[in-house]
Amino acid sequence: METTNRDEVLITVNQEIKDYLLETSKWGKLLAIVGYVGIGLLILLGLGVTIGLSFFNSLNDVGFPIGIFGTIYILIAVLYYFPVTYLYKFSVQIKQGLNSNDLQSVTTGFGNLKSLYKFLGISTIVILSIYGLALIVVLPLTLLLFK
Repeated sequence: METTNRDEVLITVNQEIKDYLLETSKWGKLLAIVGYVGIGLLILLGLGVTIGLSFFNSLNDVGFPIGIFGTIYILIAVLYYFPVTYLYKFSVQIKQGLNSNDLQSVTTGFGNLKSLYKFLGISTIVILSIYGLALIVVLPLTLLLFK
């Protein structure tokens, strides 16, 4: 590793690392494309459920709008868009940067990979917090109901 005047560390990428990154970019692009297809299907399913189940609202005795489930599918698709886009951008920019020896593209690609993992980490924390909150609320209620 060489140190430059601006306290940056330059890392030499050998052919084995380059091959690993190029293969990773191919698989990442495939997963991103499948993710985009999944997002499209979720949106279609959400619209279908919202429209289809809204006709059954008159049969609903509880008064809960059944079509809200379609809206939940659409919201999941919107949330799923961000990690899929980060993965796609990572894949494209890494491949472009490695093929043209463009350090800026490789750096931007790794920035998108960081954003992907940051999004997944925050999502995991939020979901675990919701589970924890549900456990704190549901467990005492369950104990009270079955006393």
